[in-house]
Amino acid sequence: MTSYHCIPPPAKKAKCETSWRSWRGDLKASNGKRFGLQDLLPGFTLRLEHREGGAVSTHRGEERILLFRSDKPGAIAKIIYSSEIDDQTSLQSSVAELQKNNIAHARIHVLDVKSQYRGRDLGGLLFSEAITHLRSKYCDNDGNDDDEFNVNSPLKSEYKQKQLYDVNCSLEAEEDVTRHGKLIDFYTRLGCHVASKRVQYMNDNDFVYRKVPMQITLKAAATTSKNRKRSSLMCKAPFLPVQLVGDAGKLTVKSFRGGSEAGIKFDWLISQADDGIMFSTTHGHVLYASPSGDVVILSPDDQTSDSIESWSIFDPIHISDEIDDREENSPRSLWELRSCHGTFLTADPVSKYFSCTKLPSFWQANGSDLRLACVSDTPPRRHHYLQCWKLQTHDYVLSMRSRFLNFSLGKATLFEALGWIHAFPAYPFHAWSSDDTVESSMVSSPSLRTLSYLMAEAARDEGLPDWVQLVALIHELGEAVKKLDPNNTGKMADSIYDWTISTRSRVVGYPVPDCATFSEFRHLNTDSLDVRYNTDTGVYESNCGLDSVMLVWTGAEFMYHLLRHNNTALPMEALAMVRYFLLGDWHEHHEYTPITNECDNDMLPW
Repeated sequence: MTSYHCIPPPAKKAKCETSWRSWRGDLKASNGKRFGLQDLLPGFTLRLEHREGGAVSTHRGEERILLFRSDKPGAIAKIIYSSEIDDQTSLQSSVAELQKNNIAHARIHVLDVKSQYRGRDLGGLLFSEAITHLRSKYCDNDGNDDDEFNVNSPLKSEYKQKQLYDVNCSLEAEEDVTRHGKLIDFYTRLGCHVASKRVQYMNDNDFVYRKVPMQITLKAAATTSKNRKRSSLMCKAPFLPVQLVGDAGKLTVKSFRGGSEAGIKFDWLISQADDGIMFSTTHGHVLYASPSGDVVILSPDDQTSDSIESWSIFDPIHISDEIDDREENSPRSLWELRSCHGTFLTADPVSKYFSCTKLPSFWQANGSDLRLACVSDTPPRRHHYLQCWKLQTHDYVLSMRSRFLNFSLGKATLFEALGWIHAFPAYPFHAWSSDDTVESSMVSSPSLRTLSYLMAEAARDEGLPDWVQLVALIHELGEAVKKLDPNNTGKMADSIYDWTISTRSRVVGYPVPDCATFSEFRHLNTDSLDVRYNTDTGVYESNCGLDSVMLVWTGAEFMYHLLRHNNTALPMEALAMVRYFLLGDWHEHHEYTPITNECDNDMLPW
């Protein structure tokens, strides 16, 4: 039984001399560089272009909105439409005549998105842009007369008030059997309705499709509107379609008005702003972060105040993977999205809703898939694995075995060891675990001893054998080495690399599997350049068994050898659980088959 003075006070935060904030790519670092859209999602951007008439036009009053990539010629999507007025009113018309709405007719002739760019609602974007143009051209009297489209419309005049028109815009939804009902649903979501029950069925080279007439009506404004209309992306900053996802897929956002739109999943656009980036939907809704931490979308009608415009701006902050600038950052490095209130955009892991918190939350940007993913990964975890890949070579593991497997550090009872690990946090890779600026009232950080007790209790509640309960209790005791060897292991853990933390394992002296955790750092390991370690079986014999190979040196690996050295009465299955639980490449991805044997296969269920 251990004495009370052997038990240190409860853990509060990980003791780390170098906080992750010291190597983060903050806005004030790197000579004041600000990060933008092209830093976050490098590669290409999109732009819209509006054209009128021309030699290629085939309809009276034809206009086109084209979508281009910045790095390739040719449009990737387009919408072609035309419009005209039934009864053109003279510029000398009286005010009474001007107040009488006439009818303008418009028609969508073509809406096409190239196949490789579908699934991002770019068709919805083009349709919304065309409707925005028609509404501004015919229906609104708020001084926005197509400035964003650069249209020399005959409707513009020297009068303060222009003639307003209702617009009947028609189109045909052409569907084949593979898209039955999909286009109708698509246009219905955009505000259209089926105009007639008369449907045409066509046969073209053994393909049958139908044309369904649809229509959308735009009403002229009665007065000058004080609300904002949907803002066009024409002639504005570059943008990209982007998926905002969490662990369970697309994230949900709350509507400003609540009600039936309380939780919606949108297709997002990310665009460059003066002070950062902003997120909007293809239909003009904008993502806003409030001071209270709520994140909502505002429709164009709700965007009535210039005072909250800054609430839609997020500063992308890059968290560098490298301690020095001599090495390139990984494409999977982390980002923070900080609001103007100093809070961080995150995805609630339970509700799957957007929110903003004072605690940092991290995102990974995938430029090839145009995706921003809110991840549980943190800078301390990435830094730990980076150092692991750098240091944990075949020679390093040999040296650690030579040093520690003589078991000369000292002795301790089980309860003494549990008392020692009470000083260490259960979750050392949480950002707040190594950041002294985070108030303790904002987080709950159990100690490693508490976690061990909880896991043992959970095993008992599940009715598992007593030896499984014991393994659950002792499997993290490798971290006690920092107390037994404070001048070496302890100091190294505080400054450079803490090998005692139980992290994902791998076989050294063997080719690295593609599925290895943080394999983007594999180039930092010098073993990758040694031909001895890159044959089919590395430095090992075929089917030698995992008991004969060397794993990276961790607290779990030390515990495995400590139990064997002390001739434990635990069964072999218990030793397998201690050593191979973190070797996910083997029991999850079925790697290392050239060097495993039947005994390993028998242990695999454990």
